[in-house]
Amino acid sequence: MKLVFPNQALGLGGGARFICELANGLVRRGHDVEIVIPEEGSIVWPLRATVTRVKELTANAIPAGDFIIPNFYQTVMPAWEAQKGKVVRLSLGYEPLWIKDDTARQTYLIDAPIICISQWQRLLIQQETGRDVSVICGGIDPAVFHPYPKPSSTSGRKTIFYISRSPKYGYSFKGSQDFWEAMSRLKGKVPDFNIQVVHPEPDPLDAPITSEQKKPANDIEMGLLYAEADVFVFTSYFEAFGLPPLEAMACGTAVVTTDCGGNRDYARHGENCLVVPPSDIEQLTTAIRHLLLNDADRKRVADAGFRLASTWTWERTAEQFEKILVQIATGKLIMP
Repeated sequence: MKLVFPNQALGLGGGARFICELANGLVRRGHDVEIVIPEEGSIVWPLRATVTRVKELTANAIPAGDFIIPNFYQTVMPAWEAQKGKVVRLSLGYEPLWIKDDTARQTYLIDAPIICISQWQRLLIQQETGRDVSVICGGIDPAVFHPYPKPSSTSGRKTIFYISRSPKYGYSFKGSQDFWEAMSRLKGKVPDFNIQVVHPEPDPLDAPITSEQKKPANDIEMGLLYAEADVFVFTSYFEAFGLPPLEAMACGTAVVTTDCGGNRDYARHGENCLVVPPSDIEQLTTAIRHLLLNDADRKRVADAGFRLASTWTWERTAEQFEKILVQIATGKLIMP
């Protein structure tokens, strides 16, 4: 099939990562995949698909295909107006959660099938629009995200790993302030530990306590950071899916995560991670402390997370997506 993905940009966000990994998986499955993107649009993830640069992402700029797959509200209407293939809306996040006018919501009401990336997001869209949607899952690349030896096994000093996003760039919902408050509460209550942080934004990391900022140049280096940590912490208030906890699990690292919605598809409290309510700093602190101080339980949780994550691959994601498109093309789509 010829599959066209119109995009404004494919930067550092998880949604862009999802598109690139899905596109690569579909190429490996033999499909002709074309990414259409403005000349100034960034692409930071490796792509095996054809990339077409255009001056502006308008209906006239979108090429014909069996399916046109917009994935952000700003790309939906150009794809719909182009009339150059069956439009299927891939929702990587329900935009009205952060786009406060009605423009984003209206794009969910056109007569195009919708695919989203978690059961939580499906229920949210159904509640807000009255429309049901199909679901595919996110994944990991096991060749990149896998266990390495942990330095703490010889040094005895534990490491907490965190990805810090700045409210200045629209990431208030990531809960970074909650993480730093929890770290401040832990200091002095448990043996000394290291804090390693990846901070993708260009502004300097303003951490209230001592930490080590890391700047991984690629996924291999990111995977090593996940794998060498003893605990990975995720503090989002809401996520359509939430890739980082799954990546950390694939690297054999115990996870503490907020109950942010999309991660309910794979996060099982007390089984493969510890789950706390969003913005509950007391429970967040307690969960991190528990895993730092209880080696056997930390290993049990990490092992269970690894077993689950090893089956959640991008090949599985592409296969799910392909199956839904075939059902749409043949008129056999049965909504969940």
